[in-house]
Amino acid sequence: MASAGHPPCRAATQAGFSMVEMLMAAFIMAVGILGLSALQVMALKATRGSRSLSTAILVAEQILDRAELEGRLSWLNLTDRNASNPTLADLSGLRYITLATGTPRVDDFNNRGRPVVVGASDEQDSGVRYIATTSRNPGNFYATGYLSEFTVQVTFQDDVDASGVAAPRSVRLTRMVTHG
Repeated sequence: MASAGHPPCRAATQAGFSMVEMLMAAFIMAVGILGLSALQVMALKATRGSRSLSTAILVAEQILDRAELEGRLSWLNLTDRNASNPTLADLSGLRYITLATGTPRVDDFNNRGRPVVVGASDEQDSGVRYIATTSRNPGNFYATGYLSEFTVQVTFQDDVDASGVAAPRSVRLTRMVTHG
């Protein structure tokens, strides 16, 4: 019986969490946080891979734009009515139009898009190297000049597999270019 002024004993109806319940909740939360951190690592790898792929496409498009610009210049030189004897030799410094048919031209770019010396090391740039190979397939002569197919293949390595070996990736773009 309860004495006057003292509340009855409530040992069986205590409110709160037990130690086992707290440990289970902590375990479930730890598993969830580990899953989120693994997801974050995978997202970072995917972002780096897509950035490398976008840069490789950008390098290939820049080379094809340069080849198209050189093609327009050579075509304008060929069709210039004021020139006494127009030839491609009149345009010095062409890199892609004067490329022999089927002969590849190799350009090496670092991840900032600048041309670099093959084999040179840059302490500030330990990133991905992009090797672009350009080839010109034979073109036919039309009334508007030659129409050649330019292909640029950019090869790069941006990730390693489980055994630590770098996995090569490549992008290939093709464009038809009118030139003189």
